[in-house]
Amino acid sequence: MEEHFFKFSIFSAFSELSHGISNRHFGDMRFGHQKEEITVKNREQFLHQLNINISDLVVPALAHGAQIAVVDQNDRGKGATNLKTAIMATDGLITKDSNVYLMVTIADCLPVLIYDPTLKIAGVLHAGWRGIIAQIVPKAIEKFKSLGSEPRNLVVGVGPGICQKHFVVKKDVLSFFLDYYPSAAFVRNNDGYVDLKKAVFVDLKNTGVASTNIEISNVCTACENGIYGSYRKEKEGVPAAAAVIGIKQ
Repeated sequence: MEEHFFKFSIFSAFSELSHGISNRHFGDMRFGHQKEEITVKNREQFLHQLNINISDLVVPALAHGAQIAVVDQNDRGKGATNLKTAIMATDGLITKDSNVYLMVTIADCLPVLIYDPTLKIAGVLHAGWRGIIAQIVPKAIEKFKSLGSEPRNLVVGVGPGICQKHFVVKKDVLSFFLDYYPSAAFVRNNDGYVDLKKAVFVDLKNTGVASTNIEISNVCTACENGIYGSYRKEKEGVPAAAAVIGIKQ
């Protein structure tokens, strides 16, 4: 943990990579829940910590699905300072270009940051239970493979996000996880509990990412609600965090 934002130690070996995940210190990073200029200011203050210009940022309009876009220099600025220019209905971004910084917002859902240090390809995913069910993680790895990446070369950071003890789900969601991710779900007192981080880990392992190349944050946004926004705790008023990754020029 840096002074005001989260960083993965697994990425520290790559001096060309910039990344970070904000917390509520920087305020809400979403559009549509406050005045647009407040969101822009919040984003600029966080990006300043990462030495990133907001004009180099690419941000999608999330749909809680598994759509992933490959973006480049021509997409810089999309969704950065207003929602109208965002890449619509997309929950993952990948780029081969330097000076293109990718961002998604989260508030319990998992930020998944992916880097291929061999080919210099970066990606970020917004992975909630809907996205995981829709196979956003395997689809992202396939996208990396289509760009030439070998899964064993990928380095991945997962979290912060909601932990299993706080993530109670209904029977239809539980049944899916019990069938496809049995190690990530259990029933207690008729309630179902799902470990989203473990489910993502299973997907990463099954797609060929080495377990030694995966770092999973033990930070829970619900347990540490004083530091992070949690939709489960706060509902619509939750301040969403920003997860950012990109390759320096």
